[in-house]
Parts: sequence; C-alpha cells; structure tokens
Amino acid sequence: MSSSGKYIPGNTERAGFYSFARFVLSLILPFLFKFDVQGAEHIPENGAVLLASNHFSGWDIIATAFSMKRMLHFMAKSEYTKSRFLTWLFTHLEAFFVNRGEGDTEAIRNCLAVLKAQQALIIYPEGHRSEDHALLKAHEGFALIALKSGAPVVPVAVWGSELVLRKGYRWPHRPVVHIRFGQPMLFPASGKKYTRADMQSATDDTMRAIAAALPEKYRGAYAALPDSAAAQKEPVGSEE
Repeated sequence: MSSSGKYIPGNTERAGFYSFARFVLSLILPFLFKFDVQGAEHIPENGAVLLASNHFSGWDIIATAFSMKRMLHFMAKSEYTKSRFLTWLFTHLEAFFVNRGEGDTEAIRNCLAVLKAQQALIIYPEGHRSEDHALLKAHEGFALIALKSGAPVVPVAVWGSELVLRKGYRWPHRPVVHIRFGQPMLFPASGKKYTRADMQSATDDTMRAIAAALPEKYRGAYAALPDSAAAQKEPVGSEE
C-alpha cells in the first residue's frame, strides 16, 4: 500500500497484512481441506511472473496463494466494491478491481504495473468461475498482458476446490485440493509487434497446458488436446 493507505498497483509491496492473513488461514484451512501441491518450484523466487489458472471455486485463489511463498496479487470483480468490508479486505491484500465483461483498460494497466514492478500476478483467462467445473473458452485479454509485459507465464491447474464446503458438506470430512504449477512459458511476439495470431497462440498454449494437468473430466473446452499434451501422464491424486 502507498503511504496514504490506498493500494496502487506497482507500488513496493507491504506484506504485513498479507502475512497476517496467511497466518490466520494456516489455523483455519487444515480444518476445511487437505493440500496436494506439485510444481511450486516452477514459480520464480523473484521477478515478474504471471500465473494463469482455471477457476472452479472461490477457494481457488486462497488455495493457490497459500501454496506459494511469494505475495500474490490478483483482480477482484468490481461487484465486491458494494461491500465496504470486502473493499477494505481486498485492498489490504493488495488486490485491485476489474469491471468484467468490459474492455477495462485500467485493469490492464494495473496488471502491467504489477508485473513491471517485478511482482507476482494471477489471472483467470476464462474470465469468471466455471459453474459446471470444466474449462471454459478463454478470453484473449490474458495474452495481451502476457505479450505486453514479456513476463514468464506459469500455468496453474486447480481441482477439488469445488468440493470445499459444498452442499451436504460434513466435517470432519476434508476434500483434497490439488494444485499443479507448470513450467514457465514465454510468449515473444512473432515480429516487431504482436499480432492477433500471437495472442491466440499464447492463449491456446496456456490453456492446453492447464488442461493437460487436469483430470480429463475437467478439461471442458480444451478436452481435444494435441497428441503431445494428451500423451502426458494423467495428474496424480484422488478427487476427494
């Protein structure tokens, strides 16, 4: 946060509240679900990094952020600003707000500012949560940020989060939330300027990497994987 208390994307991180939130979660989350995390070593220890993840549940961002050592910046939908508490909470977690379904140029500028400041940012290329818990066709806004920033992209696959506190949930049963961090990917422009084909290629490559790390039933719009991706070993771990 800035000295005025208002978070401005790209400012030097002040992780005091974020660290406090992690501590509180460390006391709560073990009662709700178990973690199965693989590939966290693929996240660079410093420098700009753009995480691209599927989105099945509101628990995705919590589980992902808790699974990595670095502070993770994210976008929250502008509807949350109707709540003073949520506005305060997300701002103190150094998140920023986005108007979904619109060409929100300010949100794009904020994303680029975070990456320019050599920080970690997570984006959900599908644009919103998948209600049927299968991959949706991704938007190209993610690729625009990846190409403009030049930051390495780490694909993230998360599943099992849709089972946390679902209807009929009975404690002490705790589902397993699986998180797979993939190898960093770079997407340079094919020429002096990036093209729509570059954006489509970056989007497709990233979503296919996410899909390849998910169990088949979750792959949705990206179920038809190229041979090289489909031949990869199925993710290890039970669904519950």
